[in-house]
Amino acid sequence: MDTPISKEKLLADINFVQHKLEKLHPSLYTYISKEQFNTKLDSVRLAIDKPLTSKDFFFLLSPIVASVHQGHMFLSPPFKKIEAKEQTRLTKLGIGPLSQFDLEWINYKLYVLKNKSSIKAIVAGAEVISINKVPPQKIYNKYRNTYSSDGYNTTYLSRGFSKRFSTYFTNEMGVNDSLAYVFKQNDSLIRCVIHRQVLEKKLKVKTAVSATPKLKPIKENKKKQRIYGYDPISKAYSKNLSFVLKDSSIAILKVKDFSKGNFRKGYKEIFSTLKQKEIKTLILDLRNNPGGRVAEAVELYSYLTDKDFVMLQSAIVTSKTSLWKLGLFDKIPKIIYPFAAAFYPFYMGFSTLRTEKNSKKVFSYSLVGSKKRKCNPNHFSGKVYVIINVGSFSASCLVASSLKSNKNITFVGEETGGGFNSTVAGLLPILKLPNSKLPLRIGLMDIKTTNQTEVIGHGIYPDKEIIPTLSDKLENKDPEMDWIIKDNNFNNNL
Repeated sequence: MDTPISKEKLLADINFVQHKLEKLHPSLYTYISKEQFNTKLDSVRLAIDKPLTSKDFFFLLSPIVASVHQGHMFLSPPFKKIEAKEQTRLTKLGIGPLSQFDLEWINYKLYVLKNKSSIKAIVAGAEVISINKVPPQKIYNKYRNTYSSDGYNTTYLSRGFSKRFSTYFTNEMGVNDSLAYVFKQNDSLIRCVIHRQVLEKKLKVKTAVSATPKLKPIKENKKKQRIYGYDPISKAYSKNLSFVLKDSSIAILKVKDFSKGNFRKGYKEIFSTLKQKEIKTLILDLRNNPGGRVAEAVELYSYLTDKDFVMLQSAIVTSKTSLWKLGLFDKIPKIIYPFAAAFYPFYMGFSTLRTEKNSKKVFSYSLVGSKKRKCNPNHFSGKVYVIINVGSFSASCLVASSLKSNKNITFVGEETGGGFNSTVAGLLPILKLPNSKLPLRIGLMDIKTTNQTEVIGHGIYPDKEIIPTLSDKLENKDPEMDWIIKDNNFNNNL
């Protein structure tokens, strides 16, 4: 990482990036013209007048990749590989000092939302002034141009920095066993050192064994975790149905992602429950849903419409073979290589058969949602509210965009970070630049909804804009949910 790379090799890496993007990216010039993009690349070429380290090269090239304004595509900074022995040592020492706080970047400041460290004097709402004498503003200024949202949306940038802060800080300062924090709290400065913290293991308390063994509940619990996508780290389900206590006719379906669980069984059970309980109002919460499986997005939509539908257009790709660049062998253990190699020719044939070339010489790939489909017989027919925010991205925006065509559905929250008209994702191989070894992630499919807007380069806008304040978050208030319940009650009393 610290070895300077020659000018010739860096120029070769720039050429590599340009060639791969032109060959594989299906909508490279949606938000930037070809002339503008090439001019930016040429400016980087001219700026290289001496050998640079991969890290210095990253800060030159990543803003050019980000200027394409495709949120799924980005160039990653270089990271020092942690050897197995060191990883074992770190694991034994416990949670790192960065991971002991839930942090959020708001109005150019970094705040503590939750303190999980042993120093309980730091309360939620404390501002992080510096970590190892580095102010978070310095990290933000350095990295703010290295990633983007979809299109011209700017609200996502703060959210994106919150998610990436620990990565960026580690990239600057390395992996540490302790960090010196300075917090501002109640107009006073608090200085403390946070060390790695070993999680306390809960002692098993022996109790009298009941006559009836509790095997069935354990089995049912595992089944629920499998169907609804349980995450042991966050201790939350991917899909969770709950009910408003004061009004049993209002249900809340929180969908955290479209990646975990058996979604077909999950949604079948969820919407059967809604019908059995005669639920009149459904609140679909898509806040901070980063997306995931397109098939799941289509499945969910089939329960929220009462008409036959075609939700998606066929995905645009660059050629019949562009989807072969799967990056499969970079994502799996070496022990599975023989099985993957045997499977790969079948995948290549399958993707080729589903790719067609139209009269305009544009290649398209048939998706699950690009063929006519009937609405689910058990679809929800009551009042629907959808909550969105800047963290709503990718496949969650495909659902929200499609639901926008229904004028009876009310959207609450803020503009999504993902685009209204399309998302360039589907397959996301990671390519390593030949000389600097920087990882470049590229989306291979431009997935468009059939419901389109003339507002280019922005996300789904809410009908009622509500943006939670820092105070709301610290006090665990949910202004979007509160407004929906009041609005629903008002309409029901008319």
